[in-house]
Amino acid sequence: MAKKTVVAAGIVIALAAAWGGASWFTGKQIEQHIGEVTDNLNSGLKNAYPQAGIKVTFRDYQRGIFKSQLALVVQSDGSNARQHLLAANEEVVFNATIFHGPFPLTASQFSLKPAMAAVYGELTNTDSVKALFDLTKNKPFITADSRIDYSGDTHSAVTLEALDVQGPEMKVNFSGTTLLVNLAGDLQAGNVIGNVANLVMEKPNLQGQNEKLTLQDLALNTDTRKGKFDLDVGDVKLTLKKLALDVQGSDSLALNDFALVNHTTEDDANLAGQMTLTLGSALFRDQNLGSLNMNVNFSGLDGKGTRQFMTEYQKNLQSLLQNIDQVTPEVYDQQLAALVLHNLPQLLKGNPSVKIAPFSWKNAKGESAFTLALDLTDPLQKSAAPTGNLSDEEAIIRQSVKNLDARLNVPLDMITELMVQTAPKASSDDEKKQLEQMARQQAQLMANIGQMSQVTVTKDNAITSSLQYSDGTVTFNGRKIPLAEFIAPFITQPAENVPEEGDDSQATPEEQQPDASVSP
Repeated sequence: MAKKTVVAAGIVIALAAAWGGASWFTGKQIEQHIGEVTDNLNSGLKNAYPQAGIKVTFRDYQRGIFKSQLALVVQSDGSNARQHLLAANEEVVFNATIFHGPFPLTASQFSLKPAMAAVYGELTNTDSVKALFDLTKNKPFITADSRIDYSGDTHSAVTLEALDVQGPEMKVNFSGTTLLVNLAGDLQAGNVIGNVANLVMEKPNLQGQNEKLTLQDLALNTDTRKGKFDLDVGDVKLTLKKLALDVQGSDSLALNDFALVNHTTEDDANLAGQMTLTLGSALFRDQNLGSLNMNVNFSGLDGKGTRQFMTEYQKNLQSLLQNIDQVTPEVYDQQLAALVLHNLPQLLKGNPSVKIAPFSWKNAKGESAFTLALDLTDPLQKSAAPTGNLSDEEAIIRQSVKNLDARLNVPLDMITELMVQTAPKASSDDEKKQLEQMARQQAQLMANIGQMSQVTVTKDNAITSSLQYSDGTVTFNGRKIPLAEFIAPFITQPAENVPEEGDDSQATPEEQQPDASVSP
């Protein structure tokens, strides 16, 4: 019996020694690579948020056999970024405890599945976040429990502490939340799942009126990865039960049952995707203005061209932000348009198509709908460039647009109902009848103006419009128009034969002759 006890004790001691040795080795490996990890993190921050002006460092690293401790510090990077999130003397600190594998012992979790490490981190009370700790009664607002596999994959639960603030200037009630975050070791794939049950913020506005913002049941579920073109593909779903704004002595607004679903895929050459957006109801002064539905599909979007466009767009945006004081909205729009035109051939290599079917708004009196089908083509696949005296805009359309079909239908009864709902509330039945009559007249006036300008057609008690294009011919509301004539009002023709100030090349022969009375 004693022999068996000694053997058993020996096995336990051997296992403990092996576990301790493996844990010590894991801690040493973490120490050797933590600098590399922070460098990669900073590189990602610089690329994604170049004007944030922040960096991540670590300090106070203490390695033990079974666990290590360190502080992760977010601070200013000392650059001349124009949108610094932190001042030069500010920092946000997360204290982290790293429990070494292969069987990390943490207070919150233990698993017999081997893992490289488990990490518990929490926000530290520093001057930069002292006000936040005051709201949480000195509890860390952010905590995180993470488990790191030997493959490098990370599984985390990030918790935001609940808040209940009843101050004289502001009231906040936040249910708190826990985000489940899973990341691949190479950071090329991940998914996030989280839900906020309730958020209420109440404070006076600049006019002294009390404003109350209410958010209920916000849910996020993403499952994405970096595709072969280094662009995100996968699924994203965002839902919101209610978003309401109430202003004292003013009209209230509430959006109910909002959902956004996005699905993106890729093949060897192209990207494709579908986005659906729905809104169950929009309430204005407790009146239901209607519901929204939008469905957008795209396919054949060249992956390499899209990646090139996104890269150049980021560079252009960084350049603009560095000189933001000198950039006007007009300059920004011009540079963005030039960027799109420059990359257009690359974007169109896959002959992409875009469909909106439908974009609709529905209320108690009817449903408005807009549909679009656009087929584009690679201009470099054309056998020959357009000939003749064409403007640049017409040449681009002829080379890049294969087919276009856009249609709009807005019932007059629906417009009338919307005008009645958003008008000042009637105080009597007679006033309500007058309001409805005025709304019908205004809706009819809109229809008449649209028809007189030939932009719309009134048909079956609805304002309608249609636009089709194919092979250089536009059909607008049933009327065929040459493409050049249709786009002429939308483009600016350069002035011809207009001499610039100080230019004598356009002077008349008489003006070019020297004055005979003046001696050479």
